[in-house]
Amino acid sequence: MLSLLTAILMAAQPAAAAPLDAAPQIRLDGDLRCLLGVYALPGGQAVTITGTDGAPRALSFAFSTGRFGALNETAKGRFTADDLTIEFAPCKSGTLKLQQGQTLQRGTRLRLIERMTTFSSGGTSLHGKLIMPATGQARAAAVWIEGSNNDPSTDDAVWPYELARRGVAAFVYDKRGTGASKGAPSSDFHVRAQDTAAAVKEMRRLAPQIRRIGVIGGSQGGWVAPLAATMAPLDFVIPAFAMAEGPIAQDRELVMQQLRDGGFDGTAQAQARELTAITERIVRTNMREGLDELDAFKAAHAAAPWLKAIQPRSYTGLFLLFPSAVIKTNGPAMAQGLSFDFEPRPVIEAIKARQLWLLGGSDRQAPNTGTQVILKQIQQQRRDLAVVVFPKADHGLIEPASGNAGAAKVYSAGQFDIAANWIKSGTLPGAGQFILLPVAD
Repeated sequence: MLSLLTAILMAAQPAAAAPLDAAPQIRLDGDLRCLLGVYALPGGQAVTITGTDGAPRALSFAFSTGRFGALNETAKGRFTADDLTIEFAPCKSGTLKLQQGQTLQRGTRLRLIERMTTFSSGGTSLHGKLIMPATGQARAAAVWIEGSNNDPSTDDAVWPYELARRGVAAFVYDKRGTGASKGAPSSDFHVRAQDTAAAVKEMRRLAPQIRRIGVIGGSQGGWVAPLAATMAPLDFVIPAFAMAEGPIAQDRELVMQQLRDGGFDGTAQAQARELTAITERIVRTNMREGLDELDAFKAAHAAAPWLKAIQPRSYTGLFLLFPSAVIKTNGPAMAQGLSFDFEPRPVIEAIKARQLWLLGGSDRQAPNTGTQVILKQIQQQRRDLAVVVFPKADHGLIEPASGNAGAAKVYSAGQFDIAANWIKSGTLPGAGQFILLPVAD
């Protein structure tokens, strides 16, 4: 959820950081972009094809069983991943052959209706894509808000396709400075919310017959989603694998989690809290204050084994890796205006849109124990906020799995169905492999 990882790694290079507007705007090559979509397979199954990691010559697959992964191009129209081979016919054909072990299947692309568009937010031109169900009709629509990565969402996001094939229209846009959108990348949540509000307006323009429109934000997008509801009238807000606490709390909880996992006692944890108080001051002052204290702390605890347990998934972990001079010189620009001091709870409590929170019970990047407590408290005041926790899910609502090809990853079962059904009807299924935190009577 914190975009500072790439920022500091880039800042560690000897050369001066490039201007933000010089950030590469990569996209999937056009001859592959036309392959994207949902393909129906025998037995009522399906596979969704998207781009991956902003790579120009790579794709991703996501089966309706939940298994997903990256596809590597081995020949024109031919892609492989472990025991899986997919051969695409020319785009106009809309078909593929899928070989998995000894099983050969043929797939046909669903006739989802896609429309590319360009819209403006604060004078910045953004690239978006509307995906309508094959019927051309929908009672509700969702705008997808990407997380902290800088990949082109119109190519790479799987959620819009999964919603559209379930009867919910979807709109997705490339964040500013990524994909085909102009401007400089920004992690300022208010700027991102402004862009999302503009995307909502564009969604309404393209499909004026749809009255029920909301947003879905994944990871960092889960901080942006409620903010967007203060800038545009929305029917619903879905924060997914997100937090009801801010970035500073996320950092603090990540550090504590890592120490607990390492078996360190209360003494080590107390010292770590001294460290996170220092790093909090650094980010709150845009890398101007607290660096001398950080250097002194690192020197005083250089031999402490618990210090090595702090990983660079948090900004505190990153600050331990690099000299203070590098952080001070390059950190502010490369942090892309990240809203470190943002506190989401007042926004969550105030917005009028109904809310559905989808959380991973084993999230290692956005620990949500505190989030669950906060949401339970808010539920006492409002009946239109629901929470679904997938107990085994890590960040991204992703779970480990095993199969014929060995270790694999799967999307938590039911997440797309739960979201689509709730968007359309406002109802949730009974508890199954997830925990539904009940709305207070």
